Amino acid sequence: MPKKVNKKLPSLTFVIPAYNEEENLEWVLKNTILEAPKYLSNFEIVVINDGSSDKTGEIADLFAKKNKKIRVIHQKNGGYGAAMQRGLLEAKKDFVVYMPADGQFLIRDMVHCLPLMEKADIILGYRGKRKDYSIYRLILSYGYIFILKVLFGISYHDVNWLNIWRTKEIKKIRIHSKGVFLLAEIIIKFKRKGLTILEAQSFYRQRRGGKAKNAKLSVVVHTLIDLLHFRIGSKFN
Repeated sequence: MPKKVNKKLPSLTFVIPAYNEEENLEWVLKNTILEAPKYLSNFEIVVINDGSSDKTGEIADLFAKKNKKIRVIHQKNGGYGAAMQRGLLEAKKDFVVYMPADGQFLIRDMVHCLPLMEKADIILGYRGKRKDYSIYRLILSYGYIFILKVLFGISYHDVNWLNIWRTKEIKKIRIHSKGVFLLAEIIIKFKRKGLTILEAQSFYRQRRGGKAKNAKLSVVVHTLIDLLHFRIGSKFN
């Protein structure tokens, strides 16, 4: 942990897409508010309540009333991709980072990634061991990386984890994916534009509560459909 805030680091927007995360969102927001000032002098937090049917929206609103650095956007449930796209549009700082509402990575897990904002357009944080992953989830994760490498030449350690983007660049591109493929789509488009993509070690934390949503069969199918549509469309662009 740094001894003092690095005032030279660019400003950062934390986008937290949240759907039925009442078990996790409160402590994630508390941790972010407490820890972020140790690393950054200028930041904001944007919570996208994606049509939650539990108390996620209420929790977010309570925090926003107490802290001006937090903004909450309420929208109808549109899925992860729709929530992330809204968050990217709302970002006002130099860089924007996707932060999961389930707390599977925190500010302190970005310690190797944040300094790279000074010389990169995307920073990809890659995970270590995932002790709670089943064989099924490991196959999905590494199989997805393999497919991206074969079809798009993407050979990074991890594309579905910590992603920090330069805000002015991400606002220039049109994102088609409405699901998990969104992260890979952004990387592919940044790479094609010749922008700088750097990697750094991050960390993986197990969920404290709730259920993982991205391992559902329906999510996997939609991700593959998005991927194939993008691949076919790329041939003609």
